[in-house]
Amino acid sequence: MSDKLLSYIKLSDEQLSQVKKAAPSYEIIEALSETDDISEVKAIYGWDKDETVQLLKDPENELKWVQLMSAGVDYVDLKRLSELGITLTNASGIHDKGITESIFGMILNHTRKIGHSLIKQRQRKWDPASNLLELSGKTMLIVGSGAIGTQTGKVAQAFGMKTIGVNRSGNPVDFMDELVTQDKLDDVLPEADFVINILPLTEETEDLFDLGKFRAMKSSAIFVNVGRGQTVVTKDLLKALDEKWIQYAALDVIHEEPLPENHPIYKREDVLLTPHIAGGLEDYAASVFPIFMENLKTFVEGDAPSKNVVDYEAGY
Repeated sequence: MSDKLLSYIKLSDEQLSQVKKAAPSYEIIEALSETDDISEVKAIYGWDKDETVQLLKDPENELKWVQLMSAGVDYVDLKRLSELGITLTNASGIHDKGITESIFGMILNHTRKIGHSLIKQRQRKWDPASNLLELSGKTMLIVGSGAIGTQTGKVAQAFGMKTIGVNRSGNPVDFMDELVTQDKLDDVLPEADFVINILPLTEETEDLFDLGKFRAMKSSAIFVNVGRGQTVVTKDLLKALDEKWIQYAALDVIHEEPLPENHPIYKREDVLLTPHIAGGLEDYAASVFPIFMENLKTFVEGDAPSKNVVDYEAGY
């Protein structure tokens, strides 16, 4: 019998060599079928919606740690993991630059009328847009001021924008000209030219952006969601656009993914929808691997992993 590390992530030869060097007493397997004793599986790298759920239900399991590939954890049974005393770590921190680039790409697509120009190009029309906007001097409200929010604030300030950050703690965050706690969100919404939602999905954030929030925004406001689709009431967002309470929305996430082909969002000119790609990286697995290795080294020494530990009570 030997302790086993179950990796749902295909490791390169070099990565496999590093894992074996860090954890020489562990056998690395790729599926539960590779062990006759489920209690031998002590750690998991990745997540399988069928196998991992099966493992967690088995009273014989002795799982101690799961390293996710994602920053979001809303698809994981946090209650069960907590009950079993399993440490859960995520990939938070690897998406800051990529998602920030997507945020500004979506914004500039609208403000500099790049999308308009592409449509006209395909129509073989020379039709210069006249209502271009500038970012300099505008205010960006960043709702969710973690690693992604901080990077977004940095880039916003480079554009000459004022930044207002929102978080749960109220603790200072770099690249924010102002910072407020989430319960003060309604107070600062009327100041924002751009509202950037980077919130995870928790009991506190589900359906947070509703009619009341959109009515509090400027009629010229641009709303961007790169957090979770379920933090926004989609029908309320569309009503806000129809009623001209806000000007435009750019969404990388939506309440239902994939969005059905008959959904009215597809025909709207005041919404930009990207199919949950903002978190994509050139080599995603390579970006997560250092986090996994740092936690693995701690784990094999007999301590609980400490990098990117998910707070079960907070939900992220």
